[in-house]
Amino acid sequence: MAEHKAAMVVHGGAGRRPVGDDGERQAAVRRGLDAGWSRIGEGALTAVVAAVCRLEDEPLLNAGIGACLNDEGAVELDAGVMEGTALGVGAVAAVRDVRHPVELARHVLEHSPHVLLAAGGASRYAREHGVELADPSIFVTEHRRAAAAAAAAGDAGDTVGAVARDRSGRLAVAVSTGGVTAKTAGRVGDSPIAGAGFYADDSAGAVCTTGTGEGFIRLCLAYDLVTRLRAGQPARDAAGDALAALRDRTDGWGGLIVVTATGEIVAEQNSGHMPWASASDD
Repeated sequence: MAEHKAAMVVHGGAGRRPVGDDGERQAAVRRGLDAGWSRIGEGALTAVVAAVCRLEDEPLLNAGIGACLNDEGAVELDAGVMEGTALGVGAVAAVRDVRHPVELARHVLEHSPHVLLAAGGASRYAREHGVELADPSIFVTEHRRAAAAAAAAGDAGDTVGAVARDRSGRLAVAVSTGGVTAKTAGRVGDSPIAGAGFYADDSAGAVCTTGTGEGFIRLCLAYDLVTRLRAGQPARDAAGDALAALRDRTDGWGGLIVVTATGEIVAEQNSGHMPWASASDD
C-alpha cells in the first residue's frame, strides 16, 4: 500500500472576545497537537482521540476539566468521534461523571451497536465496560464558577477538536465540549451530532466545528462542508462559504478545522478568536 502524507490540525475553540490568556490557551492547544501527532503512526483515529483526551485535561479549555457550568451549576459533557473509512461514529452527550468523554465516544464507536448514548445511560455503559469514571466535582474550576456567577448565558467557545489523516490515507475527527455557560440542563449542542459538529469521509475530507452549536445543527454544517469538498470546491473556499452560511442563515458564528483527502489543512473562523495548531509530513 502506498504511503500517504499524514496531517493533523487541532483547535481550542472559537470565541467572540479576548479572554486575556490567549497565549496560555494556544500553548494548551499545542500540547494537544503534540499528544496526537506523537501517535499518528497508530492511525488517524488513535491520534485524534489522544489529542482531544489531552485537551480534556486543560483547565482553560471548555472540555473535561474546566468545562462550562449549566444553569444548575453542574458540568455536562458531550463528545464525538468519526472515522472516514467505514463512516463509523460514536458519541456521548450530557455525561457528568466520565473522566474522558472522548474515550467513551470511541468505545461506543468500536463496541456498541449504537451511535449516540446520553446522560445516565452513557454513564452506565461506561461503568459496565470499564471506561474511567470520576467524581463530577473534578471538572468544576473557579474560572467557570466566575463565568457562571457573571451570568454569561450562552457564552460559547473553547470547545476542543482534532482532525487527522494518517499515512494510510484514513481520516478521523474527534471533538469534546462542555457546551455553553448557563445552558439549560440537558441541552445538547452540535458537538456529539455527526454531520453537525463533525464529519469524516476518506474520499473527501474531515471537519470539526466550534461556536454556536444550534446554528451548526440547523445547517448540518459539517456534512455540508464535506459535501462541498466531494464536489471539488477548494477547501478554503468551502470553509469560508460554510461560515458565511452560518452567519447569514442562522446569525451564528464560530470556526472549523479541515483536513482534506489529500492532506491539505484549513482552519477558518468568523468569531474573532480560535487557537489552533497543525502538523504534517511536509
